[in-house]
Amino acid sequence: MKVPMRWLRELVATDLTADDLAERLTLAGLEVEAIERIGAHWDNIFVGVVERIEPHPNADRLVLATVAAGVHRLTVVTGAPNIAVGQKVALALAGAKLYDGHSAEPRLITLKPATIRGVRSEGMVCSEKELGLSDEHEGIMVLDPDAPVGTPLRDYLGDEILEIAITPNRVDAFSIIGIAREVAALTGAPLHIPPLAPLEAPIDPTLATIEAPDLCYRFVGVALEGIRVAPSPWWLRRRLQLVGIRPINNVVDVTNYVMVEWGQPQHAFDRARLKGNRIVVRRARPGEAIETLDHVQRTLTADTLVIADAERPVGIAGVIGGLDSEITDETTSVLLETANFDMLSIRRTARVQRLRTEASARFERGLDPNLCWPAAQRAVYLLNELIPTCRVVSIVDHYPSPRLPRRIEMPRTEIPRLLGVDYPDEEIRSVFERLGFSVEIQPSASRPLWVVEVPTYRSDVTIPADLVEEVARVIGYDTLPERLPVGQTVPVEIDPELRLVRQLQNGFVAAGLHEVITYPMVDDVSLRSLSSSGSELPERLGFYARPDRDFVRARNPIRPEWSVMRPTLVATLLRNAAEQLKFNDAVAVFETGKVYLPRDRDELPDERRAVGCLLAGLATLRDLYHEERPVDFFDLKGVLEEVLPRIGARSIAFRPIRHPSLHPGRSAEIVYRDQPIGIVGEVLMTVSERFGIAPQHRVVVAELDIPTLLALGLDSVSIRPVSRYQPVEQDFAIVVDEATPAAEVEAAIRAGAGPLAVAIRLFDVYRGPAIPEGKKSLAFRVIFSAPDRALSDEEIQRLRERIEQHVRRRVKGEFRR
Repeated sequence: MKVPMRWLRELVATDLTADDLAERLTLAGLEVEAIERIGAHWDNIFVGVVERIEPHPNADRLVLATVAAGVHRLTVVTGAPNIAVGQKVALALAGAKLYDGHSAEPRLITLKPATIRGVRSEGMVCSEKELGLSDEHEGIMVLDPDAPVGTPLRDYLGDEILEIAITPNRVDAFSIIGIAREVAALTGAPLHIPPLAPLEAPIDPTLATIEAPDLCYRFVGVALEGIRVAPSPWWLRRRLQLVGIRPINNVVDVTNYVMVEWGQPQHAFDRARLKGNRIVVRRARPGEAIETLDHVQRTLTADTLVIADAERPVGIAGVIGGLDSEITDETTSVLLETANFDMLSIRRTARVQRLRTEASARFERGLDPNLCWPAAQRAVYLLNELIPTCRVVSIVDHYPSPRLPRRIEMPRTEIPRLLGVDYPDEEIRSVFERLGFSVEIQPSASRPLWVVEVPTYRSDVTIPADLVEEVARVIGYDTLPERLPVGQTVPVEIDPELRLVRQLQNGFVAAGLHEVITYPMVDDVSLRSLSSSGSELPERLGFYARPDRDFVRARNPIRPEWSVMRPTLVATLLRNAAEQLKFNDAVAVFETGKVYLPRDRDELPDERRAVGCLLAGLATLRDLYHEERPVDFFDLKGVLEEVLPRIGARSIAFRPIRHPSLHPGRSAEIVYRDQPIGIVGEVLMTVSERFGIAPQHRVVVAELDIPTLLALGLDSVSIRPVSRYQPVEQDFAIVVDEATPAAEVEAAIRAGAGPLAVAIRLFDVYRGPAIPEGKKSLAFRVIFSAPDRALSDEEIQRLRERIEQHVRRRVKGEFRR
């Protein structure tokens, strides 16, 4: 919000400079982001008056204007079409710094005397663009008739603009008067409320009707006659420009001026163009539309609050007015609307219409309904000042549930308890009174009780702690003593699930994968694409079974087609891989995110953390020492076998499965302690092609369910020192049935070897001569090591015998000699 210092000082007389005031406001919670200094470069520029205009002897479109500015009296050459004798103008002398009026980009130049068509010009009469006030450059800037001739333009027109960041809870400060209240409270200077009109006129309830009282809390309507639409006076136009609002005409400018001054948006309707000569505040009807003041045809939804006449909408409540009832040069009667609307309704409407205005920015923060009446009084006062023929003919004030001041009971001991420092009662009472709060002290034998009545415009003050905060920020946070906290801190316990997620993230990064974050929403087409047919939903979506009810759907999706909250990470990972494969030959990514599984209709969805991994393209790139190779099932299986034991899941197994998205024979269920915790496999080519992945790129995916893995319990990960003694390597060739997984054989070897087997690796699979039909030979290399000794031949032999016993008993394996 922009706050001109001249305007602010009219409401609260403060001697603080703009910099000092900015510091005080920032320390009190209203951050001043910047200070714009209007006229800082206006040297040698004065308020002048045009005394005489003569035609240029050598040019038809130029004139010679004699301008007097105190001791300075110059004849300047100008082509301004709007110059006239008697005007007050800005006269720049040689040496003045002005913006180039012919340049698209702001560029300061130094004015020098010049000869224009044979006539020497010693100065210049300036446009608003040349002074840096606006982009207007078609004519010179005409000052107010009361402008003092000879005064430096900086003293007359210069100003300092505070740009203040208003937090969402401080809507009361979203106005010049709101900031003035803050300055008065911080400095103790008196607050001057600008004059208001009494609004004494007949009450006409038919002027307005509220059909949606849940969305419109108050409506003040004022009918005015004798309106004469004209340009606003200089001072009003200038103030609106300083706060970033474009002047339009006197009626519209008054409503904007009151909005900035009081924080209460208003709208003026041409009463003659209202059907039925009345206003109805209601929800939009099906199929209704409106052309708004920005010349856009807007379709209205059923939950949009509109201002309507007897037949049609004439404005979107709290956002923007309609074109059919706008104020024009022919307007002679006006219905002035000053209303209060539900903040959530306005916020939703502004978002749906993709239109955020100065009015909606205030309404969506929750305005005080009691602002409506003084704002209407102020608007009528200004209209009477600008249009002498203006008169109020009737008024209406629909306010079914008046908002009353809030009474908060605060024990006096709360201030030292929360702040760690106490202040005298007189100082605390003074703070509350300067803020506009009234105080009643109820004495008590144990502790005095302060009952503070908070005005309705301070909606952010609701509990005793808020009152204590007001005392601290007004007196000054810098006065609080610096003390170390007393007491014991609560031990920080990281959520086990989050700890596990972090461990997995570190593990996958160490394995060479890159973390991605995808959108949590997918479309129905993507989910159907995960099936082998591509037309029906598969019975499994990644690791999870297809729900027996509809998916979890978003009411306000970020894109219309992304309506489903993802039930698996696989679809979004495939979409991500398709984009990456357009520019890369190899993709290795993982994501830790939530999936959303539906429950019963009235229950919230089951939000489960999952981990998804994807390898696509090439596993190795071609170089001097390697041939390029596409990724396969075993690449991702190896990643999982490396990462999962590091988090404590040491005895994972892989069990063949049939999955609608994965290649048969190249897919498996990941099992830990006999419980499935995820899936891994090569994606069917028909599935990956539906996501835009070229046929030459092989894709392997995995998905793990974190809650299931965590519920099974993880073995504690311990660090063992590296043995100083030479390890012993032993090879085992074991013949087993073709259907026996290698993981089961490895588990049998590990069970027989015990803790002395520090590594087991499968290095060969053989089928052929000397191996019976239906059998296969698996060759394992086992590394034995003891931390405190070198293993003897006798110990190695005993280990081999135990391994043979376990293999024969558990997998019916025979050893090849």
